[in-house]
Amino acid sequence: MERHSTGAFTTGEVGRIELSYLLRQGLIKRGQSVYGSLSWTNGSSISFASSFTEGSRFIRLSYYNENSYSGERTHHDYKIQLTTIPSNLGKGEIIYFVCPSTGRRARILYRCYGSKIWKCRTAHQNRIYYESQQCSKLDLHNIRYWTLEKELDRCYKKSKKKVYHNYLRWAILPKALLKGLNSDELRFP
Repeated sequence: MERHSTGAFTTGEVGRIELSYLLRQGLIKRGQSVYGSLSWTNGSSISFASSFTEGSRFIRLSYYNENSYSGERTHHDYKIQLTTIPSNLGKGEIIYFVCPSTGRRARILYRCYGSKIWKCRTAHQNRIYYESQQCSKLDLHNIRYWTLEKELDRCYKKSKKKVYHNYLRWAILPKALLKGLNSDELRFP
């Protein structure tokens, strides 16, 4: 049984910009400047530009923010610096955002609680929770189970391998086990 809502947001409910997504989609490339846009399912979108060269490492966001009470639209156009640290594996570097509010390194930036800029999870005045922090201790295992099941279903749909059930099992039995069996006993379903 989940707890009653406190009005606090979870990381899955708020707008977020993930660095891993930007790298996977080719929106940040080493030695290049890339232009594009990001959009979310709620209809909001952002003009996006990135530069990852020796002299400049940043992403530039340009978007409009509308005040729900007054209807006033404000334009925001600012840069978020990128920084790198050496990988602990000794090969390459790990890229991070530099939070515009706190200066901390972050891999994901969020915008919620009426914030006009994108910033790290800890920079917001009110806390942004992980989903597991808002469920009861008794229900935590169920939440994790259902989350993993959704992920497995998503991965299974991507997989195009065929599954060979009993036929494969009989095909690899050692000959020593098959010596004593008659051909009548080897029936495939």
